Amino acid sequence: MNAILKKSVNRLFRSIGLEIRSVERNDEVPRVFESPTEALLFQQGGKPSLFYCPIEKVTHVTGLGLSKRDWNPFVETIAQFESDNRLKYYESPLKHFYNKCQPKNAGEAVFGFNQLPREFKALPPYMIFLLPWLSLTEEEVTQDTLWWNQKDNAEHGRPDLSYPKDGWAFFGPVSEAKGELEFRRTISLHQSIKLNGYDSSKGGIGVTLLRRGHDFRYLLGGGGYHRAISLKAADYESMIARFHRLSIVDTEDVELWPNVRNGLWTTSQALAYVDHLFDFHSKNWAIDNGLCEKSY
Repeated sequence: MNAILKKSVNRLFRSIGLEIRSVERNDEVPRVFESPTEALLFQQGGKPSLFYCPIEKVTHVTGLGLSKRDWNPFVETIAQFESDNRLKYYESPLKHFYNKCQPKNAGEAVFGFNQLPREFKALPPYMIFLLPWLSLTEEEVTQDTLWWNQKDNAEHGRPDLSYPKDGWAFFGPVSEAKGELEFRRTISLHQSIKLNGYDSSKGGIGVTLLRRGHDFRYLLGGGGYHRAISLKAADYESMIARFHRLSIVDTEDVELWPNVRNGLWTTSQALAYVDHLFDFHSKNWAIDNGLCEKSY
C-alpha cells in the first residue's frame, strides 16, 4: 500500500480504534540444526532457524571469550558467588575489572591486541564495533550503542541510566549504579538457570560465525551475552544460537569486507584481528594484568 495512503487510512481507522498492520510469519517455531551452515541455508531459504553452538568456541569482540583458556569477569564473579553467596558487587571480580580496564579509545578496546586501525585512537571505545566485515558507519554504530544500552538498562529496572554517562557492560569506567545493575543481573540470571534450567523460549543467542580455514569461532552479538555467560558458568557445553546477521564471515573474503574495501582496516589488520579472536588466551592476559591469580 502506498505509504501516504496507508498513513491516512491508519489515521482514520485509529480514530475508531482500529489499525492496519502487515501480516508477517513471525510466530513459526524455528527449526534447530546441528550444523550452522545448514541452519544458515535453511533461513536464507525463507524459514527461521537455530543451531547448537559449542561454548568452547564462543568469543567476543573485546577478546574475552568463553573457552577453558579464557578469563571473563562475569564468569569469575559467578564462580566467586558460588563459593560465597554473601559476595557483594564492590568486592567482585566484575568491580575489579571495571576499575582496571578502562580503554581511552577504540584502539585500546580489544584486550591483548595492538594492531587496530590508527584511526581508532581518535574514536570512543565503543567504536570497536566498526568491525572489518561490517558496512556500518560511525553514526550507525553510535545509534546502535545508545539503543542497546537504553534497552538493557530499562529492561532491568534502571531506565534512568544511560551511555556514556553510566558506562556499559563490556569495560569500565561505569557508575556504581551501572556496576550494581550488571552484578545483580548476572547473579539473578545464574540463579534462575541453576534452579529452573535454561529457558530456550527466549530464542537463540545472537552470534556471528567467523571461519578461518576449516575452523570456526562464534562471536557474541545481537542479544544474549549474559545468557551465554550464565550457561558457561553453569558448565553447559553448548547453547542454542541464532544468526545475528545471515552470513558466515570467511577470511578468504577479507579483501571484499566493507571496512577493508573503504580503507578503514588494512587486510593485514583485519586478518590479525580475526587471528586474535581465534588464538588469544585471555586467562594469561588476566594474570599478567593482575585480574586473577595463576593456578598451579
